[in-house]
Amino acid sequence: MTAISGFANATATTQTNPVARNSVEAEGLSTMFLELLVAQIRHQNPLDPLDGTQYVSQLAEFANVESLQAMKISLNKNSNLLDSLQALEATALVGTLVDVKADAVVLEQRAAVRGAINLGVEAEAVNVKLYSADGNLVSEQQLAYSGVGTLRFEFPAQAVGGYYVQATATINGRPQPLQTWLSGEVERVSVGASKDDIMLQVNGLGNHGLLEINQLAYKG
Repeated sequence: MTAISGFANATATTQTNPVARNSVEAEGLSTMFLELLVAQIRHQNPLDPLDGTQYVSQLAEFANVESLQAMKISLNKNSNLLDSLQALEATALVGTLVDVKADAVVLEQRAAVRGAINLGVEAEAVNVKLYSADGNLVSEQQLAYSGVGTLRFEFPAQAVGGYYVQATATINGRPQPLQTWLSGEVERVSVGASKDDIMLQVNGLGNHGLLEINQLAYKG
């Protein structure tokens, strides 16, 4: 059963919203500048008044501060919008297969073990082995080598239990370990206050951050 949770944490009140807070700060800067300007004029020496160019210079500096504040508000609005879009995108992943960085999986029902490896250099051979939780070799595959890039693998349906995958590439006659990415279905999405708090619960593979996904897994 799939579920989506955490939307309450993704919303913020006006008091804690950074955009609203920045707007208040901008208004405060305007009020403060006007008060200082009035006080400066009121308390200036009538025998030696300030030059008008000094006021113009102060106004120019304040205009720069206001521009920077407006830019900050605009950037915060765009950032909040992107966070919301990423949260919506994440919830749309429920029920889909994704690749996550892992080498172990727990099957709660009979199912295939599939995944991928990313080969960054040319190799003479690429080998993937499937082991049971107690360390026994269950199956082994020699992947069809097609050059640098992503190579996918799949072990036919396995019994309920824990498994881990080990991949190696033979490069210049020497075996080199490879990072494995295992495929699983997204069962649940937890959305926090920002994109960094978005977590995906992947069937048999645990919890992973949205940014930790390698790619959508191909479902053949």
